[in-house]
Amino acid sequence: MCGTYPRYGTYATREGGDVIHAHFGQEGFRCLAARRKANIPLVTTFYGLDVSVLPKIPMWRRRFDRLFEEGDLFLAEGPFMAERLAELGCPKRKIRVQRLGIDLERFDYRPPSERETTEVLMYASLREKKGHRIGIEAFARVLKTHCDLRLTIAGDGPLKSDLVHQVNQLGIGERVDFLGMVTHEAGRVLLDRATVLVSPSLTASDGDTEGGAPVTLLEAMASGLPIVSTRHADIPYVLKAGEAGLLVEENDMDGLASGLSSLLDASGRREALAEAGRSAVVERHALATQAESLEGHYDSVIQ
Repeated sequence: MCGTYPRYGTYATREGGDVIHAHFGQEGFRCLAARRKANIPLVTTFYGLDVSVLPKIPMWRRRFDRLFEEGDLFLAEGPFMAERLAELGCPKRKIRVQRLGIDLERFDYRPPSERETTEVLMYASLREKKGHRIGIEAFARVLKTHCDLRLTIAGDGPLKSDLVHQVNQLGIGERVDFLGMVTHEAGRVLLDRATVLVSPSLTASDGDTEGGAPVTLLEAMASGLPIVSTRHADIPYVLKAGEAGLLVEENDMDGLASGLSSLLDASGRREALAEAGRSAVVERHALATQAESLEGHYDSVIQ
C-alpha cells in the first residue's frame, strides 16, 4: 500500500527501487504520488471490486482515468479481466495478462479414486459473489438422491448467519458443517479429502465480481479435486472452457445440481477432470513460470 503521500517515493528512491507494483486499482491511484517522487514506473494489478463496483462511483472513475493515463502497466489474471480494463478506458497497449502462480510442491496430487469420503466442499469467503446460497440449494437437491453426502463450508464473512438460516430452513443442518475461517494448511487438508469442489461464483447485486478466478480453483486442480463452477469472469479461462471442470451459468441452480450429481455418479468423469485440472495448473500456473513472467513485465517498463 503506497498511500496518497509522496514519502513512499522517497523510500523507493532511498532503497534503490526500480518499479512500484500496486495491488488493486485504488492502491494504484494512491501510488501515483510515489511514482512521481521516485520517477520510476508504476505497475498496477486489478482484481475484482476495482473493475466492477468502484468504477460506478464518479470520483473513482475519474481517479482511474488519471491512473490509466499516468500508470505504466496494468496486469490482469486473464483475458476477461483484461477486456474489462480496456472497457474502462485503459489503453490496450498498457494491459498484460499475468496468470496466478501456485507452489505445486505444496499440493500433492490425489486422484479421485483415492478419495474415500463423499464430501462436497465450498471453500470461499461468505460473500454474495461466491454464490453460497445457490450452492447450498443445489446440495439440498442432490442430497435427496445421495443420502450419505455431506457439505463442508470453509470460510467466514457477512453472510454466515443468513446461510446458517438457509440450511436450517431446508432441514439439512445435520449434513452441513460450517468451519469458519481456516488456515491455509487446514484448507489444503480439506482439498485433499473432498470429493467435489463447488464454486458457483456470480455477479453480486452491487456488481461485485471475481478478480479473474478464485485461487482456490487452482489449488483444487493441483490437488486432483474435481470442480463444478460457473461461467463467470475468468473462471472458464482457468478451467480451459470446461476441459478441467464442469461449468454452468451463473445462478443456474438446476444446472449446478445436475453437474454435481453427474460427477458424484461418474467416477470416470471425476478422474478425467482431475487429470486435466492438474495438467492445466502445471502447464499454465506453476509459480516459477509465473514469477519469470512477472519479471518480464517489470523489465518491459524499466527499460
